[in-house]
Amino acid sequence: MAFERGIKYYTKAEGSIKVNFPEDKTVCQYCPYARNEDSLKRWKCLLTGELLLYPFLSIGNECPLKLIDE
Repeated sequence: MAFERGIKYYTKAEGSIKVNFPEDKTVCQYCPYARNEDSLKRWKCLLTGELLLYPFLSIGNECPLKLIDE
């Protein structure tokens, strides 16, 4: 096993993504990283793991996306 004695440290990485929202509709519903994952119709962000309470009205509190002015 690679980590029999535990993990001593982590090597961090950071990335950048772009998401296209249709016609200024910047809510989780239109993000490709938001998913309806279970039979209880709960939405979850695949980037942060956050459960999205209002995916049709807003973005999640932990959303890492920043809007770009063009």
